[in-house]
Amino acid sequence: MALIPGIKPLQRLFRRGSSVSRLCLEVRPDGIAWAVSPGTPEQAAGFAECLPAKRQQTLDELVASHGWASAPTTLILPIEQYQVFQVERPEGVEDSELADALKWKLKDFLDFSPTEAVSDVFAFPEDATRGRGPLVNLVAARKSLVQELVALVNNADLKLQQIDIAELALRNFAAGLDAGNVGVAVVHLRDRYGQMVVCRGETLYLSRRLELSYDDLLDASKQEEAVQALALEMQRSMDYFESQLGQAPPAIIRLVARDSMLPLTSMLGSYMAAGIDAPDWSAFALNEELDSRCLLAWSAGLNLSPGRRNA
Repeated sequence: MALIPGIKPLQRLFRRGSSVSRLCLEVRPDGIAWAVSPGTPEQAAGFAECLPAKRQQTLDELVASHGWASAPTTLILPIEQYQVFQVERPEGVEDSELADALKWKLKDFLDFSPTEAVSDVFAFPEDATRGRGPLVNLVAARKSLVQELVALVNNADLKLQQIDIAELALRNFAAGLDAGNVGVAVVHLRDRYGQMVVCRGETLYLSRRLELSYDDLLDASKQEEAVQALALEMQRSMDYFESQLGQAPPAIIRLVARDSMLPLTSMLGSYMAAGIDAPDWSAFALNEELDSRCLLAWSAGLNLSPGRRNA
């Protein structure tokens, strides 16, 4: 297992912490998203715009103004900062040793040396392997990037407890929307890409990056083509979930987008077999729609029920 100075092995960091309230941060190219105590009456979330060169100053100011010094902190890696691969699970290897046992496989997938990577694993659903044998999800990120983000948190007088990744954060959100354990898909749209996860209960089955340009969605001359292209990517993901993973597709896709004034739910719905709808934010003790820029940070702090975690 690759270790990063000043933090625990990622095998520990990808696991959910206790029910103690904590601070969750996502460091984005355009700023820092934060959330405190998600899903509780005391919850709060926000976004501080800043250039990368101003990140440390901005985070320091947030910590000072909110009184976060020494707060237990979860750091979320956005989807563009790591890669996930499905690989065969070696026989006779304990869970605690999987990341080390599989690290050699990274040379077949990465465009940089495995020695420059930090890696971890999380579970792949047994009922989705389709006779391929046991699989696991192998996560890899550039060690230098993770070290830079860790230093940012440590230098702000915060106590880093764990590192999470985007799909496991969104899995928490999807689980909260799937009270009946029948399956739910969540699509989170950002400026230059989207992310789609399909889950049943607290089990993550599928995560896909969706290519898009939000500018095209807002441009009347390009809007219809952009909506059709996005709907096609979403439908292909649902088809893959059904045909390749052998699962019944969810009836509803929950959409979280930057501009709530754009009627994307109805626009996409005309091209999709599944229904498209906005999430019920009141299920998470929210009185109004969450700022979509804060979704990953907020979702990472939602607690999962004991004994049902797949990370």
